[in-house]
Amino acid sequence: MEISLHNIDTIEELIKMSQLEQKVWGTSPVPIHQTITAAKNGGIVIGAYAGERLIGFVYSFPGYKNGEVYLCSHMLGIDQEFRNHGIGYRLKMKQAEEALKLGYRKIRWTYDPLESRNGNLNIAKLGAICSEYIENCYGEMDDELNKHLPSDRFNVEWLVGSPYLDYRHRLFANLKLVPESVLLDWKERENGDPEAVWKSYRWEMFRNQPLLFVPVPINFQELKEKDYGLALDWRYKTREVFVGLFAEGWAVAHVYRQANEPVQYYVLIKRNQLPLQGGSIS
Repeated sequence: MEISLHNIDTIEELIKMSQLEQKVWGTSPVPIHQTITAAKNGGIVIGAYAGERLIGFVYSFPGYKNGEVYLCSHMLGIDQEFRNHGIGYRLKMKQAEEALKLGYRKIRWTYDPLESRNGNLNIAKLGAICSEYIENCYGEMDDELNKHLPSDRFNVEWLVGSPYLDYRHRLFANLKLVPESVLLDWKERENGDPEAVWKSYRWEMFRNQPLLFVPVPINFQELKEKDYGLALDWRYKTREVFVGLFAEGWAVAHVYRQANEPVQYYVLIKRNQLPLQGGSIS
């Protein structure tokens, strides 16, 4: 079935979005009075439709920080029946198109860095950049995806008005994993689950490396359901690594995956080496 995308700005459509939000996350949705206010005042709300059925959406509103106006993309949800068909990517690209029409040159949002699928979409496909880690960003959450773990988040920015989005393909064209540049080791348990393992290193050893690599599990939700303690261990160890790297001026700019491994790697580069014309990381 053909999927169509269009802006949402009526109460009737926003009610459908609210119902889909509740279905996806299993928790109380954002109130309609909030979503329609955002849609009517500089926000962008886009729905993905299979015929007349709403099967995905992205919800965003204006943001402001350090004298800069940007679009804050708060929520993207896809009906489970329609996942893994590129709908999330299409929604984000449509969001960027509409943002540029309204004069935005940057879109910000948060996501869980241990959700590898989101990392692949946000960083590898879209070209968002991250140099800010927020510990327990939303406090304790009780929805199906987030319950029982600290709600740590990457706060990413997508420079939709920057030439960087074209340049990054050349920057990482011949990317190869360099073992000496991996900051967190891992080992595979007998059941196939990856376990994070500290390396013996000093931060000074990595300061002259052009790129750094940090692994995260590919199937974090499955891992969490099987072994909460292992999932929590990944949270705390990756938190320490990313907080330390961001404080040293590094930024997540790409994702690397090797075949048949239960992890994928975030690729980091010094943010002052990125051609971020039209917007800097702050």
